Amino acid sequence: MTGRLAVFRRGEGCSPTATARRRGRSGPGRNRPGIIARLLAGLGIASLMTGGGWFAIEAASAAESVVSDVGFSWRVNEESGGGAYFGGCNFLAAGTAGDAGSSRLWAETDGLYSTSDGNVTITKPDSAGNQVEPTWSTKCLDSAGGPVTTQPGSSSGNQVNLAGGSGRLDVDADTGSISWKGSFTIVYYGGMTYWTISDPVLSVENGVGTLTGIASGYGADMNDPSKWVELEPTEIELATFSGVDLTATGVTIDPDYAGIAIDSDPGGPSGPQNREKEGWGSFPQSFIDFNVQTGQAAYWYTSGGAADPKKPGAPIAIDYAVADGPAASVDHGRVPEGFDGGVAVSFSGLGDAPGRVELRSRADGSVLQLLDKAVVDGGTASGRWDVSTLARGPHEFDAVLVDGSGETVIELASPVTIVVVAPLADAAPELDAPLVTARSIAASWGWPAGSAAGPPSSYVVQAFAGPAATGTPVAERTVPADPAASGGTTTLTGLAPSTQYTVAVTPQLAGENGSAATRTVTTKAAGDNAGGNDGDGNDGGGNGGDGGVEGNDPGGDDTAGATFYWGLNQESNAGAFFGGCNFLVAGRAGDKGAATPWTDGDGMYASAAGNVTIIKPVGQSFEQASWSTKCTDRTGAPVSVQRQGSYTESQVRITGGEVATEADGSVQVQWRGSFTVAFYGGMTYWSATDPLLVVDANGNGKVTATASGYGASMHDASKWVALEERTITLANLTGLTADAVERDGGFTMTPDYLGVAYTGTNEGQGVPGSGMESATEQAARNAANGSYWGSFPADFVDFQGETGQFSYWFTSNGQRDPYKPTTPMTVSLDGAGGPVAGNYNAAPAPNLNQQVPGGGGAGAGGNGGGGAGADALADAGPADGAQSQPAQAGPAPLTVASGDRGPISPALLVGSGLGLTATGLASWAVGLLIRRRLGLDPAAFS
Repeated sequence: MTGRLAVFRRGEGCSPTATARRRGRSGPGRNRPGIIARLLAGLGIASLMTGGGWFAIEAASAAESVVSDVGFSWRVNEESGGGAYFGGCNFLAAGTAGDAGSSRLWAETDGLYSTSDGNVTITKPDSAGNQVEPTWSTKCLDSAGGPVTTQPGSSSGNQVNLAGGSGRLDVDADTGSISWKGSFTIVYYGGMTYWTISDPVLSVENGVGTLTGIASGYGADMNDPSKWVELEPTEIELATFSGVDLTATGVTIDPDYAGIAIDSDPGGPSGPQNREKEGWGSFPQSFIDFNVQTGQAAYWYTSGGAADPKKPGAPIAIDYAVADGPAASVDHGRVPEGFDGGVAVSFSGLGDAPGRVELRSRADGSVLQLLDKAVVDGGTASGRWDVSTLARGPHEFDAVLVDGSGETVIELASPVTIVVVAPLADAAPELDAPLVTARSIAASWGWPAGSAAGPPSSYVVQAFAGPAATGTPVAERTVPADPAASGGTTTLTGLAPSTQYTVAVTPQLAGENGSAATRTVTTKAAGDNAGGNDGDGNDGGGNGGDGGVEGNDPGGDDTAGATFYWGLNQESNAGAFFGGCNFLVAGRAGDKGAATPWTDGDGMYASAAGNVTIIKPVGQSFEQASWSTKCTDRTGAPVSVQRQGSYTESQVRITGGEVATEADGSVQVQWRGSFTVAFYGGMTYWSATDPLLVVDANGNGKVTATASGYGASMHDASKWVALEERTITLANLTGLTADAVERDGGFTMTPDYLGVAYTGTNEGQGVPGSGMESATEQAARNAANGSYWGSFPADFVDFQGETGQFSYWFTSNGQRDPYKPTTPMTVSLDGAGGPVAGNYNAAPAPNLNQQVPGGGGAGAGGNGGGGAGADALADAGPADGAQSQPAQAGPAPLTVASGDRGPISPALLVGSGLGLTATGLASWAVGLLIRRRLGLDPAAFS
């Protein structure tokens, strides 16, 4: 293969290690012996002229051309723009995504998502077929504007585009190499798993070749999705291909997939390759091996799942122009005055005559001095010229071929132009005050108007730990300068909460740094994106600690003022398909920033805040809950959807209630404080503030409160919005009179639920890929569900339509229906006495290989209603041996003996069966139960 590129530098020779170092890639796994061998095989070097630092043209071939500004576009595959079983969709992002800190959904405020970074942009087709940049809100929509689903054929069609590629091609021989600088990130499950590809290289010889790149990112322990580790950057094959026909204007490459066999551990986290399905195949082996660590491996080969048709690689479009005649390109068209790094110029189409090339000024005929040694190749030449003595302003040069017979001006398509500007040291960016969250810093800056320096070609934005921009940056991002703008913006992510950082914005021009602008800031506390808790549970900030053992409040002592006890229902204290359990929290929880499970270190959970305490039975006595006990029952065993009748029996206790008897005979009790109801480990939660009890003389009692919280879109679970505060009814207490409350000093009563029809107007939302809609109305009452059929108050349920918990508060024919009825509420007007643990008969933990009903559909039912997949148990009632809630009756009086309040024993509702999910989690939750590991292909949905 004569005429291939050979690069020699003094002291380096042509060893594979030297070649890798010149490309900026060295170390284990980054030397590619097969590719290097092909590059060096058959080289015929006619001459190497070292005198004067000039270069010669080899006579072996004139067919190879230098190509520059090469474009690259790739959709990767249909699945990389399709709907996800959780998290809204899979999508592409520009740049190297920062560290999210855990396997969680991305939020818009994280700053992790970008559609532009350096040479990289992300686009998707609109309804007219035009490529447009998506936004955070449109990234999960198809070209028609509808949400993408998990079904084959449904995809956003988003693609990565890289500009500025360069290389050498012999189109007649279908041979060459092109490389790009830039990175893009492949994001699955809304951010739960993602990884990055950097600096792709296309190598093709006689129509056969590879696309390689550097893979990096983050991986989770397959048996513990809470773990999150940074992966070692590894060079992998992104695609292999054959039958490539290079043209003068570009090429479209179809990656190999069908019939490609790979090795996968049959007992491993990704499962075996299915080679029975029509069109079976895979991405390259090294691609799969890397993605075993990310959790995505089975999404890149046929595994027998429903997603298999969406996995084959999409065509890769390469766009370039091979000049008909001589052409030249420069690496830096604009340089600062005195720049001593040299400007590299590459030429192609020079013909087959040997000789040397000079650059001569069009203005005065002076010749630029060559800094670099010569690069010799057929029809091409390149070198690096000294521009340090050039004055400010534009300079145009002709290329002149010098050989033994004389000199010939090379007729270039356009002259070599270099513009010299003032040094960047004469100015610095103007950095605005950065915006901070707990884990990110958003920086914005401007370039001084009217400055003779610059503008720069790019900015390097870095965050350093501590009060100065010294040491190794903990986060870094390069932002290309927009010629039409006077500055830029970017967000640095993956930072630690409550930590001081110094942000530095450094301008760059021709690879040289200018003066940096710096600011020192401190990130917010974990979970404190909206302020801290003020101690009385009334504000919207993050909660404090859970109180631990120190200061434990068992909840049984006398308290000042009226005391309120309630656990809402069993489901609010039961196991969940994801996140461990549903639980109660003291205080008004702050903004987590995304629908993601809470962690012990994020400061979201509290079991005591002001007048509010969360208590639960441990053995036969009540104790204050804690982070470690919030998901365990009184025996210490974890609650679970697979354990019939298991729940934590937790209750909210609010003290200090103010009692007032009104002129109309009604009794009112006002409490100050907040509590939060968190489902799925915190992925969806809402708060109730300042409960007010009003009881009249006609048997009507009602508890209202101010509701607040956060909601996610059912079609895009990555969305996260603060909900408008409003007053809702927590409970109606029919048959409770003011006289009875005053006479007995309070009451224990089960709020209305059984037999209550939901009369609100809200509707649930469909779950993409589930193959069905979530419950949009209360199920009809029948013999199977009659013992637990009912609803929470209508305005309460309407509010839950925005939190994502809609169908968990009325009978929807879901298998969690027996857990939904209200549990007893207790109010003690003088705060004396306390609850006593009653009987508890939860089933023991079952075997973990228990089958999940409803696996036959494309997904599960949604929102706690509708059933699980195609086999939904629409008529599911309590399991054998399960107790139904007893008929609701009037209030039980508080008995008084020797000045002590009598026992307050909550009724125990024992339900059964598996539950369904909220906030669009149905498909993901069922997938987790089937797969039991993060990121594995849902092969059960086949």
